[in-house]
Amino acid sequence: MYRNFTSNNTRTTANLLGLKYLLKDFSDVPTKKFTKLNADEVNQILSIHELNSNWTLNVSSLVRKYQFQSFQDSFSFMAQVSQIAEQMKHYPKWFNKNGLVTIDLITNEVKGVTFKDVLLAYTSDHISQIIQQNHSNSIFDNCNIHVENLIQQWNHNYQKSQELNQVIDKSVNFL
Repeated sequence: MYRNFTSNNTRTTANLLGLKYLLKDFSDVPTKKFTKLNADEVNQILSIHELNSNWTLNVSSLVRKYQFQSFQDSFSFMAQVSQIAEQMKHYPKWFNKNGLVTIDLITNEVKGVTFKDVLLAYTSDHISQIIQQNHSNSIFDNCNIHVENLIQQWNHNYQKSQELNQVIDKSVNFL
């Protein structure tokens, strides 16, 4: 599938097929080879998955800060993200101080951002939302992340994106 962009009376085509990674299981990730994404590709994937605009694309990594109500909540967040990261064999660089967690995602093999980083960013945002909605007194109170739902929503975002692209392709034909 291709998406057409029109600006200043010129038409540019971007290949979306290369920006699609359907997920069966997080443990499937280490078996795949991922290439470095350029800034436009990263931004497009962030948009497809409706990731929070708090993610910043640095020169070669994705960075975000999460503020939690307590140190326990921030530690619970890190513990749950680490479980997914372990399955993916993809580990973030992070820092936790008084409930403020800074997470820095990079794929070292390519010295840049790949699908692995965006997938872990997506996972981190969803885990953060659950923890912030359910403030806890113990780090074990929020250990109810449903991985299957997370994977299903990740894959569903591509379907929504393809439907939107079909509408855009039809509207471009009228220009």
